[in-house]
Amino acid sequence: MKYLRYGLKALGWLALVLCVLTAIGLAALIAANWSDDALSEAAQQALHYAPPTEQALEGNGYLIVMGLDAPAEGDAVAEAMALGRKRLAREIERRRWVEAHGAELDGMSPSVASTSLSQIREVFPDRLRCPIEEADCFAWFIQHGDEVQALAKNNQSLLHRLQAAANAPQYSNPVPFYLQAEYPPFGLLVRAHELWLAQAALQWMHGQPDQAMHTVGQAIQLRSRLAGRSNSLIAAMIALALQHRELRWLSNANTHGKLAPPAFKGIEELLTQPPPSLRQALNGEKQFTAGVFYSMQHADSFITHWDDHAEWSQRLWNRASQWGYLPHQTLNMSIRHLEQVQVISDLPAHQVEPAFLEAMRQWDIDAACTPWKRLRNIAGTCLAAMALPSYQGYIQKVADMDGYRRLVVLQHHATTERVASNEMPDWLAQSPQALRNPYTQQPMQWDAATSSLVFEGRERQNQNPDQSPTYRIRLRY
Repeated sequence: MKYLRYGLKALGWLALVLCVLTAIGLAALIAANWSDDALSEAAQQALHYAPPTEQALEGNGYLIVMGLDAPAEGDAVAEAMALGRKRLAREIERRRWVEAHGAELDGMSPSVASTSLSQIREVFPDRLRCPIEEADCFAWFIQHGDEVQALAKNNQSLLHRLQAAANAPQYSNPVPFYLQAEYPPFGLLVRAHELWLAQAALQWMHGQPDQAMHTVGQAIQLRSRLAGRSNSLIAAMIALALQHRELRWLSNANTHGKLAPPAFKGIEELLTQPPPSLRQALNGEKQFTAGVFYSMQHADSFITHWDDHAEWSQRLWNRASQWGYLPHQTLNMSIRHLEQVQVISDLPAHQVEPAFLEAMRQWDIDAACTPWKRLRNIAGTCLAAMALPSYQGYIQKVADMDGYRRLVVLQHHATTERVASNEMPDWLAQSPQALRNPYTQQPMQWDAATSSLVFEGRERQNQNPDQSPTYRIRLRY
């Protein structure tokens, strides 16, 4: 019994010591996070949204994209603009709700209804999509020419809206990007863009190369506008998906160049665009991040209330997390990180990975999430650091697409010069720097077994066989 009393007494003292240490730790945590930082100027700018002026909306092609799914009644373009304005007004209203109520959705105005997925697929059905494994999409569309022409006729209003958006007097994105933001009908845009390119393929094969080049030029102009003025990485990635289809179309046109020698010369002009910048999309990410963190500080995101049914240890942990979270400092840190990502996004592709490695060393994500290394804003520091590695993938997707573009330019030159297969390695070795692998700066690869130009990208590509990051163009002339 004596030893039992000694044991219980020791356990009591141990529990007391642990309680004291816990109290000291919590006191230190509260003291370290007693006051928050002031919002930086960059963070304040990210939180601010100024509704567009009427001058900014007049003739704005982005409003047409926002209203692509308007009913085809009367003036198709005017109807699309009207629906785009309605959606913009609703988004501004919804953002104000988020500003006032954070993540609380009860009472928030609904978004303007959009076209259903089934209706979107009717614009260009899956069965008509050129298969990923198909090397000659022009021949594919010839086989389905009657259906493609019927769809183009039935969707004339939609295609007319695309053309109007591509040639509008101005094109800028006036929509706020925030928590709960709704996107324009991008699904409809993607299908209509595919229909546009299928129609251009028929025009090329039916002896109308000038009309085909005009149609593709319009598609490229609209996609370029979308890429340059997007305020989200989602929109930027959609623009990249559209560009992949355009490059595949131009590669097929290279294969059928004999059918249209004069127009064939114009292909290179459509391939000279520089890779799109992600700077504008990352500006939108700043706005979104600012909105999310603003909503979190009003939503008690880290709190499980004391009267909940959670275990006391979980409630204590959640409360400590709240004590270790400073919303202003977290937002300042996140915006500063995104500014670094913007700088990296402007670098040549071969400098991106080293720049990210150095940035990751500075951000020190592992240390950011270890409470024994810091007490001040431990939860916010960890949150700000966790999302950053994913941005490298977005930047490399842009570089991959530029590598594919370079491959199509090389195909065009090789077709024009009729470079023999056995001469290809030496010919590629002499290629200019602007047409080499953007990551290694070495000449593009040549696969003699399949007579193919090959580029090894870094990110998986849904439009390649097996979602491979490898881009391959077989030469046939």
